[in-house]
Amino acid sequence: MKFKSPLLALIISFSVAIPLSPLATAAPANLNLCVAYDLGGPGDRSYNDAVLAGLTKAKKTLNFTFEGFITDGSEGDREKRIRAMISKGCAPILAIGNGYVPVIKRLSLEFPNQQFSLLNDASIASLNVTSLIFADKQVGYLAGSAAARISKSLKVAVLLPSANAKLESGFLLGANAAKKKVKVTFKVANTALGDTAKALATDGNDVIFVATTGSDNDIFNAVTKFNESKKKSTAEVGVITIEPDQYLTVTPMTQKYLLGAISKRVDNAILDIVNSAIKDQQISDVLDPALGIYGREYGITGGNIEFAIWSPKLLTFKASLAAASRSAAKL
Repeated sequence: MKFKSPLLALIISFSVAIPLSPLATAAPANLNLCVAYDLGGPGDRSYNDAVLAGLTKAKKTLNFTFEGFITDGSEGDREKRIRAMISKGCAPILAIGNGYVPVIKRLSLEFPNQQFSLLNDASIASLNVTSLIFADKQVGYLAGSAAARISKSLKVAVLLPSANAKLESGFLLGANAAKKKVKVTFKVANTALGDTAKALATDGNDVIFVATTGSDNDIFNAVTKFNESKKKSTAEVGVITIEPDQYLTVTPMTQKYLLGAISKRVDNAILDIVNSAIKDQQISDVLDPALGIYGREYGITGGNIEFAIWSPKLLTFKASLAAASRSAAKL
């Protein structure tokens, strides 16, 4: 998400990330990391851009090369791209998004000595697949705590592209810890997001946590129109977002309705992947011992999930949100 605004967001982060490598580190001469970008490639203002930014940042301190491949989104094209990377000797191969799951699942068996990393999915049980995910329950808790604290109507909503048990349970925990009487509505939608946001606002929800992917512009346009035409007695509606899941260009008109944004530090995950490859190691934290899924889950501890306060209205709750972040980190 890219904000074009003179307002400086206040970042709520409650742990210190230790730099993995303060100086340039010599990498094996053949270390070439290949990226299988998701549909759209760089320029999508979402995960593709976040990964590219992370790699560019990592090159400032680490010695390696990388190249990217852009898919047209079909499974056949995704497989063709991955096979081309294997033929080039790429190590590791980083695939972005769960659209690559069927392909990586097959090829990880066909090429057991090839190391794969998969961002935003943890469903493949294979020793040569490193899953990189973010703690949705912690994300939900932070958003729920902030939404409930600032809500005047005691009605808040979550807009999702699909059911997400961890994020939903976290949001409920955070909201109820802040205000026991708050009512939470979960709404799944992938199209007509502006109309959905308008309906949620009309129903009395004065905070909408947007957990969808892609552009937030239709949602903000709907919220702006609602706030401009509402009765004085009706609570003003505000929005909490996630980056880099969504992107938004904040205008002076919509800026005042952006309450806060949760940031997933993809750059930290990329730095981990590069450092591990340089050391000829694999990130293999146990994510699911029963299924045998390995990788790493990134959370608040280590500064991998942060909350940025954009609205002065939330500054009143700065100390409470700091406490909520410490609670969320334990989930």
